[in-house]
Amino acid sequence: MSVKDKIIALLMILLLIGGAYVYYTYTQVMDRMDLMEKKQYTHIDEVNKEFRDGLTKLDLQFIGRGKHLQTAQGNIVRNKNLINNVNENLTGKIEDVSYDLDEAVRDAGNDVSKVDQALGDLRADVDSERRRATRRLTDIEQSITNVRNDLKALEGLELIRKAKSKKK
Repeated sequence: MSVKDKIIALLMILLLIGGAYVYYTYTQVMDRMDLMEKKQYTHIDEVNKEFRDGLTKLDLQFIGRGKHLQTAQGNIVRNKNLINNVNENLTGKIEDVSYDLDEAVRDAGNDVSKVDQALGDLRADVDSERRRATRRLTDIEQSITNVRNDLKALEGLELIRKAKSKKK
């Protein structure tokens, strides 16, 4: 055998060994894939079973809760009616208070105008009385002046002077 034949033989052996290795790993991978596929189906079945069981439980719970839903709906309707009644009552009371406030404002306005009118009347009375008092004071001062003048005139009379001098 020549070197060329030896190299070809060696390459053939290496190719056979490489092919055997590839075949061996391929079969192992395929076996592993089959095993994983079986586990996947088992897992899917378990998950689906759990899901179906969960749905069944939820369905049963929702069936039992139908009564609760009806009760809650009834409560909601009653609460809504109560809210409407309270709203109507409050609206009426607010209107009453508004009317009473408007009436009180009108009464207060009337009272203020009456007080203003009375105050104006009192001012007029005070001014009138002040004018009368001033006039009286002026009259009294004029009378006092007249009395003094008359007294001086009397003192100036000779008869009174003589009577005074005799007294002294």
